[in-house]
Amino acid sequence: MNKLVVSLLRSLALSVCLLLSACVLINSGAISESTGGGSAVHSEYSDYGILHLTAPANLTSNANSALASQCQSGMLSDVQTELSVRDWFLVVQYYTVTTAARCK
Repeated sequence: MNKLVVSLLRSLALSVCLLLSACVLINSGAISESTGGGSAVHSEYSDYGILHLTAPANLTSNANSALASQCQSGMLSDVQTELSVRDWFLVVQYYTVTTAARCK
């Protein structure tokens, strides 16, 4: 009986280790094309979500505002945007929007 319990506990421990080793998922999407001249500017904005039910509000607009504030003229060209989502234990999501552009 003790051998059965020890065997079950080892199997359970191994299963938990394998399950927890792959808990971070990274999803990423990007829209980009870089051409033209001007000085390069970059910005990044991040926030958290829970259970894929609550997504951060104004994530892209905050990243774009930070990007535009780096240009004296406020005129941007060749804007590139990337959204990445990191998933921890399928409970907490970490959203990051990275933007890059050229000042006109």
